[in-house]
Amino acid sequence: MTEKRILIIDTDTRYRRNLLLNLKQEGYQIETTGSLTEAIKKMVREIYDCVIMDVKLPEIKGYEAISIIKSIDPKVRVIMTTNKNSISLETKVRSQDIYYYFIKSFGVEELKIALGSLFINNKKERTNMKQEVLKGKILVIDDDHDFIDAVTVILKSASYDVVTANNPKEGQEKILTEKPDLILLDIMMDSIFDGYSLCNAIKTSEEFKEFKRVPVIFVSAVKELSGSRFSFHSADQGMVGPDDYLDKPVRTDELIGRIEKFLKKH
Repeated sequence: MTEKRILIIDTDTRYRRNLLLNLKQEGYQIETTGSLTEAIKKMVREIYDCVIMDVKLPEIKGYEAISIIKSIDPKVRVIMTTNKNSISLETKVRSQDIYYYFIKSFGVEELKIALGSLFINNKKERTNMKQEVLKGKILVIDDDHDFIDAVTVILKSASYDVVTANNPKEGQEKILTEKPDLILLDIMMDSIFDGYSLCNAIKTSEEFKEFKRVPVIFVSAVKELSGSRFSFHSADQGMVGPDDYLDKPVRTDELIGRIEKFLKKH
């Protein structure tokens, strides 16, 4: 049975608990938090089918946070909730990309009906998605677990298959076993030039000869940390460098754009 995962964002601890207990009885997998900041951390690490979010959050109005939620996972459904409704509030909420607008005083049964409809639609979409061909397989090699979590969500949302490795040795194994269409590679891992060494091996060694044409994109925080990129030039050292280079933090549109450019060529 496929898990039905819901994240509840609400400052009212009692309401969160009551809703959690009610929805767990329906077979939903529930996590809760009282702030948008904590919700973002959870969404980077986990994929949710639905976010139930109150209009009043500590950091921002709930309806203003929808674009942030959608930037993390464009496919997640958002149900906005409120204790008190008004014409102006409802207008603001319904102008956003939401699945349902729920007024708490109407009772939890109405919310259950909305969730039931949501997951019926999700099931239909998943069935249709199974018939779609994934755009390609991306291997992400990076020792930054937060980066891997974040970029995995981004790539999967864009219909890519994603495999990951946390160090160069694991990365080499994954190249041979997973046969990726493109590789996102960090520069500094166990040592300062790990990325250059692995990239050169992929492009020139007999072991990886069937992968030498696989695009390699360096994704590094060197510029953010030091103010500039390495003065190290791989060609000067007799090494073959990457096909492209992206600086961290990576913009979603730029990352997807670069990947699509290379996969179209190959």
